Amino acid sequence: MPKLPRISVSVKAAVLHDDHLLLLSYDDSDDGGDYHYNLPGGKAQEGEPLRDAVVRKVLEETGLHVRAVRELFVVEYVPGVFGFDLGPDHKTQHNFLAEITDGNTAARMCEPRDPMQRGVEWIPLADLPAKHLLPVKGQHILDALADKPGRDVLVDRW
Repeated sequence: MPKLPRISVSVKAAVLHDDHLLLLSYDDSDDGGDYHYNLPGGKAQEGEPLRDAVVRKVLEETGLHVRAVRELFVVEYVPGVFGFDLGPDHKTQHNFLAEITDGNTAARMCEPRDPMQRGVEWIPLADLPAKHLLPVKGQHILDALADKPGRDVLVDRW
């Protein structure tokens, strides 16, 4: 019987407000990377339901109170398929639509701050295709928000 994989589970939130999407910006060019954006989120804790993890991670990273509305899609990283670029662990990233629950849209950077993080920005949805998101999923976000028929809910490339 094959060995069961170690799987790292994380969550991300597509937080919308007035046709804008909340993104975190990062510059990791000193580490060989580049300027890019991420949705707020991170690893789920052991035993933590995914919706609860979304609420916790958005609050920690942006100070915003949200609720997870629905799952949009899943991004999967399989180490052997991707040349072990992101390490030996199989990873799944569950991307949710989230809505602000208290009307406060004044997002802030987390404390302690990630040294590579540059900001928290509300980006117009129309500008999303031009932004460098990691993993690359800008069109998947737009398709999921539009509930595009026939879209694949599993993004099997990082």
